[in-house]
Amino acid sequence: MKDKKVIKDKKGNWYLFVNLVLIVALLIGIWTKSSAWEAKFEIGNLLLFIIIVNTILLFKDFILVSYPSKKERSSGRKAKSLMPLRAYINSTSTIDDNLLKTSIQKLKEISECEYLEIAVLDKAQSNTLVSVGEQPQLLAGTRFIINDGILSIKHSGQLGAEEVCKITEEHKPIKFKSKLTRLRAALIPLNLSNARLGICLFYNSKPPFSPRISLTNTGFFLETLISMVENSHNQVGGYKDKTTGLILYKNYEELVDNELERSERYEQEMSLLTIKITDFDKLQDSEKPLISKNIASAMKQSLRRFDLMFYGKEAGSYYALLTESGVEEAEGIARRLQKEFNKLIKKLQLSDDKKLILVIGSATYQTDATHSMGLIEKSADACAMAIENNIDFKAFSGNQKQNKKSESKK
Repeated sequence: MKDKKVIKDKKGNWYLFVNLVLIVALLIGIWTKSSAWEAKFEIGNLLLFIIIVNTILLFKDFILVSYPSKKERSSGRKAKSLMPLRAYINSTSTIDDNLLKTSIQKLKEISECEYLEIAVLDKAQSNTLVSVGEQPQLLAGTRFIINDGILSIKHSGQLGAEEVCKITEEHKPIKFKSKLTRLRAALIPLNLSNARLGICLFYNSKPPFSPRISLTNTGFFLETLISMVENSHNQVGGYKDKTTGLILYKNYEELVDNELERSERYEQEMSLLTIKITDFDKLQDSEKPLISKNIASAMKQSLRRFDLMFYGKEAGSYYALLTESGVEEAEGIARRLQKEFNKLIKKLQLSDDKKLILVIGSATYQTDATHSMGLIEKSADACAMAIENNIDFKAFSGNQKQNKKSESKK
């Protein structure tokens, strides 16, 4: 194959050279105001010939170096979408360590890598959280360590450690090539709960060494997935309400702050819904828990797996944190939630004086706010404006269109 390519390149060079000679002869004829075939190669003409040939050859080299060949362009790999993986997670009924394992296995298949590992880092050691695929010999006995903001890899044997990168707030993906071994890998730093740092490693023994996915989007996805699984472990112990599965209000502001920080780091949109049920105070004490179960059920059917659902500070109020959702996506989810809630309420056959309407206010990062407290306030303000204007949904954004057909008189 290489010999054929060399022969082809030589033929191309001779073809180019012959054409250059003809072009130069024509130019000299124009310069001397005579026929191109009668042009005489005097010193001036010879110098002109050399200048033109060298200029064109330089221009040819520049083009060939700067612009990839058709074969090179066709071999470029388009990043694969993570949507099938998100759909799989949203369709599962149980959130546990097995979900994390199976999700990482599917991520390995999408990324087309041989080995994938997620580790939680400490100053002196790293503990593997999950790994899929056969661990390569180059990684056997190695561990990642972090010290003074510098991520290093400690090799097995007597090879010692080498610096990988400095950890910054952006947590940008890293393409690592070891100077001590033949190890090449793609790494994604991960911000985990309780100020822990994690690392996701993709390994291929042969080119291409980088996975066939967007590393930035994958980092956001993994942080959210790990947080979701770890949150499920905290259900007992004052994190979630045991009856409805909604996160208790005392965790609300902290989780909004964490998720907004993650959205900011990965430049992802995020929306917050403030939800209130009208006439909730008219319900009997025995009816209120039932309504809470219904709103929780409607949330679980309408929201996605990565979204968070909270109890509100006041009775009859709730919150929904929508990851990777802009203004329009937030309204679509809010409408779906209202529809599901109305279906459930009709089955209860409440008295006519109790008109339970789900009023929702929405605010979006970065459209409406750039910090967590601002987002919380804008979402609450939007809900208050919806109640004041006698409608069931209001987005804080000034350019958000209100659907008149959705207006509900209370």
